Amino acid sequence: MALNTYFVDREEEISTILGFIKARANVLIYGLRGIGKTTLLEKVHDILIHEGRKVLYIDGYEILSPEDLFVISRRTPIMDARDSVRCIFEMLDHVIIIDEFTSLIQMLARYRPFGNVEDVVKYIRSQTQLRRKRGGESIIISSSALGFIKRATMKYFAPLFREFKLLFIGPMSFEAIYELAIKHGIKEEEAREIAELSTGNPFYARKIIEQVIAQGISPREALFKLIESKGDLDIYFTALMENLQAEERYILHLIARGRNRFYEIEEKLYKDPSPYLKRLEDNGLVLKIKKTRKFSQYIIPDKVFQAWLLSQEIPSLGKISREAIYVSSLGFEALVRELLRSITSVIKIRDWLGQSLELPPFRAVYNVSGHDYEIDAVGLRNNEAYVFEIHFWGKARYNKVLQLIKNAELFAKDYGKRIKEKVLISYFGYELTNKEKEKIKEQGIKLLTSKELREIQKKTGVKLGF
Repeated sequence: MALNTYFVDREEEISTILGFIKARANVLIYGLRGIGKTTLLEKVHDILIHEGRKVLYIDGYEILSPEDLFVISRRTPIMDARDSVRCIFEMLDHVIIIDEFTSLIQMLARYRPFGNVEDVVKYIRSQTQLRRKRGGESIIISSSALGFIKRATMKYFAPLFREFKLLFIGPMSFEAIYELAIKHGIKEEEAREIAELSTGNPFYARKIIEQVIAQGISPREALFKLIESKGDLDIYFTALMENLQAEERYILHLIARGRNRFYEIEEKLYKDPSPYLKRLEDNGLVLKIKKTRKFSQYIIPDKVFQAWLLSQEIPSLGKISREAIYVSSLGFEALVRELLRSITSVIKIRDWLGQSLELPPFRAVYNVSGHDYEIDAVGLRNNEAYVFEIHFWGKARYNKVLQLIKNAELFAKDYGKRIKEKVLISYFGYELTNKEKEKIKEQGIKLLTSKELREIQKKTGVKLGF
């Protein structure tokens, strides 16, 4: 079966972008690598061409010097890097699409008369304003450098980015990835596993689907083959790492292995990690979660990338087993734990039954394996514990509630913690009788589904794929 139909679940974004273009507004699209920005831009490009519009499409990664911009604009090289930018922006009758815009900025900053990135940004802003005054068509730009975009919209780059409408492209829903896999002939159970493993990333989903179909193996086995030596994702991540400094690569391995506090990184690096962490943030490879003024930690938002990091054998850090990688980084349970770690202030929501639930910033979040029980996630806050049972495969029934109660009691006995809340999370909902619902309320159990997870995710501001 030809795998040529991977573009799904982006109709709303396309409609929004086309609406902005109709109004001649400029748009900045941002999101993680592999999340579908390039595919989205290519789709918009094709629609505009079909409508008879003039479009100039630029891949920022492929522009290696200002001369490349002169070639694209079909102009003779004139003076310096400023002229290469002006030649592009003077194409008033073209909709200009620039994929990975920040890569283009960084390239231009290396050429005269620009001395740094700020100089490039100021000049592009002036050209953007001039183009708008002359009635030019829209400029659509994209970037994977989430930290760069965050700082750019708040600090010295803000004047430029005020010229653009901001559009965040988040992960696809688990349901959309599931439908994508089904569309390519994958069985229902395997389709659910692909949705879970890819964490909403269509690029990863495509690679897993291709591997499952080609080799007739399970989605989990397919993913591990992809991240093993010479696998497609191993090649992809290796190329990504080659563009980083040695200190940045080592920091990523540290964070992936749970050494994610600033002082822990500093102890292992033997130098101030601040400039390296800043660059990793700018490139969207790590996120800083600030709990309090003195307590911050770093996470790797791309869980498949984290799994690849864990699979690498690093001197003094070792190599992690497949099972440990799956438990710590892959799957729905690992994603929920990362969401809980991302809470920086008290979040108040209503659960599936309409009950009030408050989730505080946790000092620690981890899974627990006892003598005869396993707990998917425990969140600690002072001497209190929040116990979570996590269910992904279909709708949860009352037996999951009983399992949660039993595990919470055993944990409290073994660790001497007061259980503040017992929470059952079932992504696809519940199959419960009215009598069971009333009993759950009496027992003080809270129930969450995909709807509540997305609400928590929205409040944290960290996009993890729910």
